[in-house]
Amino acid sequence: MSIVHLEPQRHTPNAATARGFTLLELMVSLAIIAILATVAIPQFTHHMRMARTTEATLMLDVMKKGASTYYASPRTLADGTRLPCQFPGAVAITPLANSCCDPAVDKDADGRCDEDPEAFNSPVWQALNFGLASQHVFQYQFQGTGTLGAASAVMSAYGDQDCDGKMATFHLVLEGDPAATLSGCDSTTSAGFFHDFETE
Repeated sequence: MSIVHLEPQRHTPNAATARGFTLLELMVSLAIIAILATVAIPQFTHHMRMARTTEATLMLDVMKKGASTYYASPRTLADGTRLPCQFPGAVAITPLANSCCDPAVDKDADGRCDEDPEAFNSPVWQALNFGLASQHVFQYQFQGTGTLGAASAVMSAYGDQDCDGKMATFHLVLEGDPAATLSGCDSTTSAGFFHDFETE
């Protein structure tokens, strides 16, 4: 008995059998990609901006907790006189610039304020236990006035997310306890965030 070795036939393409993509197939493929891109890119940009707004809502919440704690904590003068419940005073927009796109606070030109722990070193920011140690898109402001039941605080975040000069704005309001006395206070929060041009 003899063994026969069968070799697989090799197919060598010739000009008649070789086939690639036709121009029509390439044009249809490019048209499909273009349509998908026109739908996907704006959606992606919108979701990126929405993700950036999370920074503002989270930081305003941190500020709110610091302000509420400050308001409810008993404070006395050096002679022992008890101070009425109040929020910390006012502090200007921090970092101080037109926006986080300003080269004065954005040295690497990525549309975010560079980290600068010293920017949040004022007594009001320290009283709120608030600061940012990393790059951020929004600038922050706090305005506290009044005492006891007349006390109020407005916390704000401003951000130009795509450096076009239009600012996304967020505000959160705290009010003093209407039943506040020198012996005890609590703060109340507004129903929710006010925002304007959220994803600008």
